[in-house]
Amino acid sequence: MTMTLYDKLIAIYPELADQQQVFMDGTIILQNDSNGRGDYINAWSHPTLSEPTAEQLTALEVTP
Repeated sequence: MTMTLYDKLIAIYPELADQQQVFMDGTIILQNDSNGRGDYINAWSHPTLSEPTAEQLTALEVTP
């Protein structure tokens, strides 16, 4: 099963699971433009956590 971008973020930063408001108040904005490219981070302005790198996100991809 492939992890969603949200799942990857929670795997990298487990504390985000307890901070759901950051996804609702615009601190972290995940977006999908329905263009076949999938989900991406549109905005990241978390005060204490750095935006994950592409390498961090790719490292979590599961291959069957």
